[in-house]
Amino acid sequence: MTSSAISRLEQCRARYAQLKAELQKLGFVCVGSLQTRHLECGKAKCRCHEDPANRHGPYHYWTRKVAGKTVAVLVSEEDLGLYREWVARNRDLDRVVREMRKVSARALTLSTARKGR
Repeated sequence: MTSSAISRLEQCRARYAQLKAELQKLGFVCVGSLQTRHLECGKAKCRCHEDPANRHGPYHYWTRKVAGKTVAVLVSEEDLGLYREWVARNRDLDRVVREMRKVSARALTLSTARKGR
Protein backbone atom coordinates (compact mmCIF):
# COMPACT_ATOMS: atom_id res chain seq x y z
CA MET A 1 0.00 0.00 0.00
CA THR A 2 1.38 3.40 -0.96
CA SER A 3 1.87 6.18 1.53
CA SER A 4 -0.94 8.19 -0.09
CA ALA A 5 -3.30 5.19 0.27
CA ILE A 6 -2.27 4.85 3.92
CA SER A 7 -2.94 8.56 4.42
CA ARG A 8 -6.39 8.25 2.82
CA LEU A 9 -7.12 5.22 5.00
CA GLU A 10 -6.20 7.25 8.09
CA GLN A 11 -8.54 10.00 6.91
CA CYS A 12 -11.29 7.39 6.64
CA ARG A 13 -10.57 6.20 10.18
CA ALA A 14 -10.68 9.77 11.49
CA ARG A 15 -13.95 10.52 9.70
CA TYR A 16 -15.46 7.26 10.96
CA ALA A 17 -14.48 8.20 14.52
CA GLN A 18 -16.20 11.58 14.07
CA LEU A 19 -19.36 9.84 12.88
CA LYS A 20 -19.33 7.46 15.85
CA ALA A 21 -19.08 10.47 18.16
CA GLU A 22 -22.13 11.98 16.42
CA LEU A 23 -24.06 8.77 17.04
CA GLN A 24 -23.23 8.83 20.73
CA LYS A 25 -24.67 12.33 21.06
CA LEU A 26 -27.97 11.64 19.29
CA GLY A 27 -30.21 10.50 22.12
CA PHE A 28 -33.60 8.86 21.62
CA VAL A 29 -34.97 8.44 18.10
CA CYS A 30 -38.46 7.74 16.80
CA VAL A 31 -39.19 6.02 13.48
CA GLY A 32 -42.17 7.32 11.55
CA SER A 33 -43.69 10.64 10.62
CA LEU A 34 -46.01 13.26 12.05
CA GLN A 35 -49.19 14.51 10.45
CA THR A 36 -51.62 17.22 11.43
CA ARG A 37 -55.22 16.97 10.30
CA HIS A 38 -58.43 18.95 10.54
CA LEU A 39 -61.44 16.64 10.30
CA GLU A 40 -65.17 16.63 9.75
CA CYS A 41 -67.25 15.11 12.54
CA GLY A 42 -70.21 12.75 12.27
CA LYS A 43 -72.90 15.34 13.03
CA ALA A 44 -74.75 16.14 9.81
CA LYS A 45 -75.63 19.74 10.76
CA CYS A 46 -72.21 20.72 12.15
CA ARG A 47 -70.49 23.75 10.65
CA CYS A 48 -67.45 21.58 9.77
CA HIS A 49 -69.32 20.15 6.77
CA GLU A 50 -70.01 23.55 5.22
CA ASP A 51 -66.48 24.89 4.92
CA PRO A 52 -63.06 23.19 5.21
CA ALA A 53 -61.89 26.17 7.27
CA ASN A 54 -64.40 25.15 9.98
CA ARG A 55 -63.15 21.58 10.41
CA HIS A 56 -62.27 20.30 13.87
CA GLY A 57 -58.67 20.11 14.97
CA PRO A 58 -55.82 20.27 14.69
CA TYR A 59 -55.27 16.59 15.49
CA HIS A 60 -51.69 15.37 15.46
CA TYR A 61 -50.78 11.80 14.54
CA TRP A 62 -47.56 9.82 14.70
CA THR A 63 -47.61 7.17 11.98
CA ARG A 64 -45.26 4.26 11.44
CA LYS A 65 -45.19 0.71 10.07
CA VAL A 66 -45.61 -2.19 12.50
CA ALA A 67 -45.49 -5.71 11.06
CA GLY A 68 -46.12 -4.28 7.58
CA LYS A 69 -49.17 -2.27 8.61
CA THR A 70 -49.48 1.47 9.12
CA VAL A 71 -50.24 2.39 12.72
CA ALA A 72 -51.34 5.88 13.74
CA VAL A 73 -51.27 7.21 17.28
CA LEU A 74 -52.97 10.44 18.35
CA VAL A 75 -50.40 12.81 19.86
CA SER A 76 -51.31 15.55 22.31
CA GLU A 77 -50.31 19.14 21.66
CA GLU A 78 -48.00 19.05 24.69
CA ASP A 79 -46.15 15.93 23.41
CA LEU A 80 -45.89 17.10 19.81
CA GLY A 81 -42.54 18.86 20.31
CA LEU A 82 -40.97 15.75 21.79
CA TYR A 83 -42.17 13.59 18.89
CA ARG A 84 -40.85 16.15 16.37
CA GLU A 85 -37.46 16.16 18.05
CA TRP A 86 -37.17 12.37 18.14
CA VAL A 87 -38.36 11.96 14.52
CA ALA A 88 -35.78 14.56 13.43
CA ARG A 89 -33.09 12.67 15.33
CA ASN A 90 -34.06 9.53 13.43
CA ARG A 91 -33.35 11.38 10.17
CA ASP A 92 -29.97 12.40 11.63
CA LEU A 93 -29.32 8.76 12.56
CA ASP A 94 -30.09 7.65 9.00
CA ARG A 95 -27.79 10.33 7.58
CA VAL A 96 -24.89 9.35 9.87
CA VAL A 97 -25.28 5.63 9.14
CA ARG A 98 -25.34 6.30 5.36
CA GLU A 99 -22.13 8.32 5.71
CA MET A 100 -20.53 5.55 7.83
CA ARG A 101 -21.32 3.06 5.06
CA LYS A 102 -19.70 5.30 2.43
CA VAL A 103 -16.57 5.79 4.55
CA SER A 104 -16.41 2.05 5.24
CA ALA A 105 -16.66 1.23 1.53
CA ARG A 106 -13.88 3.72 0.79
CA ALA A 107 -11.70 2.22 3.54
CA LEU A 108 -12.36 -1.31 2.28
CA THR A 109 -11.35 -0.32 -1.24
CA LEU A 110 -8.13 1.25 0.05
CA SER A 111 -7.37 -1.72 2.30
CA THR A 112 -7.81 -4.32 -0.42
CA ALA A 113 -6.23 -2.42 -3.32
CA ARG A 114 -3.20 -4.11 -4.88
CA LYS A 115 -0.59 -2.75 -7.25
CA GLY A 116 -1.23 -3.38 -10.90
CA ARG A 117 -5.00 -3.50 -10.64
